[in-house]
Amino acid sequence: MTRPSENPAWEAHLALVGAQVGFALYPIFGKIALATIGPLPFAAFRVVAAAALLALLRRLSGAERVAPEDRKRILLYALLGISFNQVFYILGLSLTTAINATILNSMIPVYTLAAAALLKHERLTARAVLALVVAGAGALLLLRTERFDWSSNAFRGDLLLIANGISYAFYLVLSRPILARYRVLTVVSAIFAYGTLPILIAAAPALAAFDPSRVTPAGWASVAAIIVFSTVLPYFWNSWALARMHASRVAFYALLQPLISTVLAVETLGERLTLRTAAASLLILSGLGVSLSPGRLPARPIP
Repeated sequence: MTRPSENPAWEAHLALVGAQVGFALYPIFGKIALATIGPLPFAAFRVVAAAALLALLRRLSGAERVAPEDRKRILLYALLGISFNQVFYILGLSLTTAINATILNSMIPVYTLAAAALLKHERLTARAVLALVVAGAGALLLLRTERFDWSSNAFRGDLLLIANGISYAFYLVLSRPILARYRVLTVVSAIFAYGTLPILIAAAPALAAFDPSRVTPAGWASVAAIIVFSTVLPYFWNSWALARMHASRVAFYALLQPLISTVLAVETLGERLTLRTAAASLLILSGLGVSLSPGRLPARPIP
């Protein structure tokens, strides 16, 4: 079995940056879509369309089939990385703010390190803890934690987002071994295919009452953008990199999302770049630099 590299090629880091750009766009497009589409129909549209697109790409590429003995594993990864993850996230986003969602997403590396240590796939080091503290402080500084809303609906939304982060963290840790044995497109398309049915079952009552005429053009455009730029491409790039490096290192790139969101806000909304933003960006990049330096997280052999 291929083991993750301590010094992966620059292409893996570039893929992760691209994935985080896509994920960083999700709360923005998601809020636009949720204005006229309910959260569960939205989740169903996103996952079904992404699964269909990935299945088409897999067929055109001639990717191999998943062996029968691996199908139970794929189902588990699909539940963690697609079904639970998507439903928890979109329900949480519908109840809370995009700021809260971004703050809580920045904690995915913490959950992933804990999951990797719990499952004995990796072991914690002082360097890993330092990297998390520095980058986490930058994310919190950037997002102004004094604006964190713990009122009733937002509180329930935040709890759902925490559940989403934990589910995704276990998906990252558990799915890495199988990515070393199959082509990335094979695994990602199978995970989406397996993860679609539970979401359709959960969304069935809402889909039955759904009225497409109430959705604005901006809502449909946001759904389309999310399917391509915040789902298919990021999941593919993330999985491709996950086959080449430690799960905790892949998860650490989630700390770039608040930074990317701020840059996009400055460029597209004309917001002012402040000293606070610059200081937070420096902390995030410093933590990421500590994380990427050699010898940060020695990996135990994966059974």
